[in-house]
Amino acid sequence: MANTTYLASMVLMGLLGVGVVLFVLRSRRWRHYVPRVAREVAGGERPPSGLAGLAGRTGTWTVAYVALVLGFMFGAMAYASGAITGPAVIGAVVALVASFLVAGVYFAMRENGRPSAQAAAGGAVATGMLAVVAITIVLVTTG
Repeated sequence: MANTTYLASMVLMGLLGVGVVLFVLRSRRWRHYVPRVAREVAGGERPPSGLAGLAGRTGTWTVAYVALVLGFMFGAMAYASGAITGPAVIGAVVALVASFLVAGVYFAMRENGRPSAQAAAGGAVATGMLAVVAITIVLVTTG
């Protein structure tokens, strides 16, 4: 009985996946899409910075996605084998999210024309807010 259920579930999910791909391909005129950066450069505006140029490449996002998938896969394998425990996984996820937040604040401020010092101050404020949240969680959860 379980094998039939798994097979039916696989077929339904496969059909759903094909339906989503067909919907996306037919619902948007992606062949005529012009990225915003290319339109701005063609309009005579200043070219993007090195970081914006790197973020605008498809290869960059492909490599980042593959690295992220491999990292999660190896992390899941390490967790399943018992090499790491639950608190270590939670700590790693919290550290990853915090670093993305701080780096995101810095790079967003730099791309919006702020000087490096102001962007670093924004990252420091984000770090301080994360510290306040962490201290609050510790104080609330420990009796």
